[in-house]
Amino acid sequence: METRHAVLALVLVVTTVMAVRGAVAVGNGEFGTVARQGAVGAIVLAFGVALYRRWDTLG
Repeated sequence: METRHAVLALVLVVTTVMAVRGAVAVGNGEFGTVARQGAVGAIVLAFGVALYRRWDTLG
């Protein structure tokens, strides 16, 4: 597996974990945690996708 694909897989795993933590927080009524998990998950996903797309140019 290429390194860029491994990075994308890791980003997707982290984003999935953040989503699951957010879902658990919704169940517990902790809406501040939901917002934090959503925001951090979105930032990690956006950074990972951008890194994957520009992998060759970043070298």
